[in-house]
This record gives sequence, C-alpha cells and structure tokens, in this order.
Amino acid sequence: MILTLDEVKNYLRVDLDDDDALIQSFIVAAEAYLKNATGKEYPEKDGNDNKIGYELEKVYLNLLIAYWYENRSAAPRNKSLSGKVPDEFTFPTRSLLLQLQL
Repeated sequence: MILTLDEVKNYLRVDLDDDDALIQSFIVAAEAYLKNATGKEYPEKDGNDNKIGYELEKVYLNLLIAYWYENRSAAPRNKSLSGKVPDEFTFPTRSLLLQLQL
C-alpha cells in the first residue's frame, strides 16, 4: 500500500476510529484508481530492497480520498454544482494525475 490508514486520518484530521473501515475502503479504491489510471504498479520496495516513498502519489491519493470522504452524499451540497465535481478539485488532481501517468 502507498498510504496507511494513519497517514490518511492525519491528512483528514480525523481523530476517532468510527470511520476507519470507510477510510480504509477509500484507500483501497483510490490506490486501485491510481493503478488503473496510470497503468503502473507501485511496489513497496525497489530492486535494492529500499522502501519507495511515492510522495507525489501520496498527495494525489490524499486529495482524492479527502474529496470522497467529504462528499459522501448522493446529492451535491452546493446546488450550483449540479452534481459536477468543482474545478477547484479537478484542476490540481488532473495535473497531478497527468504527471503520474508519464
């Protein structure tokens, strides 16, 4: 795994354990999304048995998970969005994903 539950909870500023199962499912889904979008595998260690950091990937995954976590409702919170993902979210995540795809 690229991210741990503790890393994501820290990013989300979640102190309680009530949503651990939900957050863990978001981690699994986000990492699968990243693998599918980039066509890359993300091994935990390199050929020299050193742990790989994946710092850019972590930023992307945290943004994606935070968005999913904060927007769990089937209906948009902001009626002006009409159910669309706001540009404030899509621009940085698209930019990151483009870099990760290369």
